[in-house]
Amino acid sequence: MDVAPLSRRKLSDQVVDRIKHWLMAKNIKPGDRLPQEKELVEIFGVARSTMREALKALEVQGLISIVAGRSGGAIIAEVGYETAAGLLGNYFYFQNLQAGQIYDLRQLVEPEMAVSVVDLLTEDDFDRLQHLIEACAQVEDTPEFRRQQRLDELEFHNVLAVRSPNSLYSFTCRFINKVLADQVVFKRMYQQRQLKIDRENHTAHSELLEAYRARDKDRVHKAMTRHMRECACHIVELDAIVQTRFFSDSPNPVRQRTA
Repeated sequence: MDVAPLSRRKLSDQVVDRIKHWLMAKNIKPGDRLPQEKELVEIFGVARSTMREALKALEVQGLISIVAGRSGGAIIAEVGYETAAGLLGNYFYFQNLQAGQIYDLRQLVEPEMAVSVVDLLTEDDFDRLQHLIEACAQVEDTPEFRRQQRLDELEFHNVLAVRSPNSLYSFTCRFINKVLADQVVFKRMYQQRQLKIDRENHTAHSELLEAYRARDKDRVHKAMTRHMRECACHIVELDAIVQTRFFSDSPNPVRQRTA
């Protein structure tokens, strides 16, 4: 194997990158074993301590699992959605994403994802989508029920995203839904009942399910595009209401100092 010259980055971090490239070049899959540590040291030309540090970093990233013992070693692991979304969520946690920014992306991606699953949904999927539609229509007027309603509305879209054969569509749409769910919960966007949003979401989801049952890609694309446009307007309005409520409920530090 040709070894590229090392840069000034931490040596173990460089080894991590080189192992990742090596895995791709060798077409190694989840469940496969890495060579033993001694062989890895020879392949990459680094000290045993550096290799151990690199393997530990790969384990933390979720790319390998290390089994102890004589017959153990490093096994390639498949990074799950929850792990990847959690790490990415940590990045966006401090980015102060606005509702409008989220929907700038969602309006582009969601209709395309929706079309990609038209021929892949099963009867179980249809039943699950119908159940979510009915659950959202039968909501008691309490904060707890309204909160679950908003989450169930997002879950409707997760059912679709999981089926997408395009892993980028699938991950992106599910992650956007996770971000929106976090905003619903942490910003308490369910505090006041929004009957117009309830009606429009119910209508949109019902239209989508009907289009999916007909396996009509054009109808699905048009229905999802319209749904995303309506959702964008509503979420921006809700975000503004939440912000207004936050500031109106907060004490005015200037007024306190001048009183």
